Amino acid sequence: MNTNHKSIKMRKLFFFLLPLFALSQEKQPFITTKSPITLFSTQDGETEAIWSFSNTNPYDNILRAEDSFTVIHLGPNNPPVVKTVYGTIASTILGTPSMAMSEDGRYGLVTNHSWRGEGFFEKLTYPEGMPLSNSDLTPDDLKRQKLSPQLSDIISVVDLYNPNHPVVDRYLLNDKPIHILSHPDGVRYFVMGHNNFFSFKLIDGKLVLLQKSKIPFGQGCFWIHPNGEYILASRSIDWYKFPTIAQWFKIKGDKVKYLHDLEIENGLDTEYKLEGGILRITPDGKRAFICQRTVYSGIDFADILIADLTLKTPKIVSVVKQVGDGLESFAFHPNGKMAVATCLEKTKNSLAVLDISDKTPKVLYYLDAAGGSQGVEFTPEGDKLFLGSPAHGRIEVYDVVGDFELVKNQKFLKIGYGHNSLTIGKKYQP
Repeated sequence: MNTNHKSIKMRKLFFFLLPLFALSQEKQPFITTKSPITLFSTQDGETEAIWSFSNTNPYDNILRAEDSFTVIHLGPNNPPVVKTVYGTIASTILGTPSMAMSEDGRYGLVTNHSWRGEGFFEKLTYPEGMPLSNSDLTPDDLKRQKLSPQLSDIISVVDLYNPNHPVVDRYLLNDKPIHILSHPDGVRYFVMGHNNFFSFKLIDGKLVLLQKSKIPFGQGCFWIHPNGEYILASRSIDWYKFPTIAQWFKIKGDKVKYLHDLEIENGLDTEYKLEGGILRITPDGKRAFICQRTVYSGIDFADILIADLTLKTPKIVSVVKQVGDGLESFAFHPNGKMAVATCLEKTKNSLAVLDISDKTPKVLYYLDAAGGSQGVEFTPEGDKLFLGSPAHGRIEVYDVVGDFELVKNQKFLKIGYGHNSLTIGKKYQP
């Protein structure tokens, strides 16, 4: 047998043994993590309007599913502790699939907004007699646990430590809060609306507004630079009519100031498109990965646009072509070499695994994933990847082997219907 044949045989044996190796790492008969962590998953009942999973046939456009959230505590020695709570928050799938968690892991923060642009949402009939928007809500309503105003512009704060996971605060905004993120300082939280940025802090679980910053109008989402001094957003003046364009902002104290749009380097074979924009900045702060298109599968393959944030004037300098038929989000492995991009096929879905170790990232391979993947996060130690699915009401688990191998675990975590965001943090220790 020549050397080439031996090499081929060894590669085949390696891939055959990968699942067995992953199983051997799981010493317990349940999903574990190396350190105690909490997963905070939110679920949008309105997703029924997209997936039409109602038992009624033909689909009658009456909303039956409730918004919910699922809190999952994981660790090295005990089975997952999982609780799903229905009808106490409002949460929409129209936005970035990640939210905020307090640095100590005590609180989860989630936004909901009243912007609905898709035609299938316009057909929905909401339950009668229930508050729907900000104008329907009274101070007494905001104190109730059972409250899920679907078209409100609101931030909800959830106690992740209390085993009943009550909502401990609600904050109404006069803007459409698409997204909320924790600042790297571990103290502040930033929220982007269509017209403003808002900065907050938490005091005993209660939101306190620090500043409201007027910005140019736009529909989209954002990510905070790891240095805490800048924000990259991706926004459009009309998500359905004009391309979504990356924008650079400066954090000055508690305020946010728009600086400029990110140009695409001359000659680069890509472009901004409609209905794009979900993005994430690499942990080292040097690059940002931007989804070219985030909705509608069955059209064409979307690119990943990559921005160089080390430049004095950041811009789009490279591209990974034709990654998926609609892209949703990214997660970066702690080794700085591997990343994943979630694709948006509705039934038999895909997870793209990327090599980002040099200046020209590339797709290495695809893995099977549940439909419509949304939130995606690596554990802090990088031994596992969690991936949420709205279509199948689960968080799938992938085991990490070496620098670039992911092996899908047969075990998964069960959550409520309509998953739309996933946040990971350390488990609160009183």
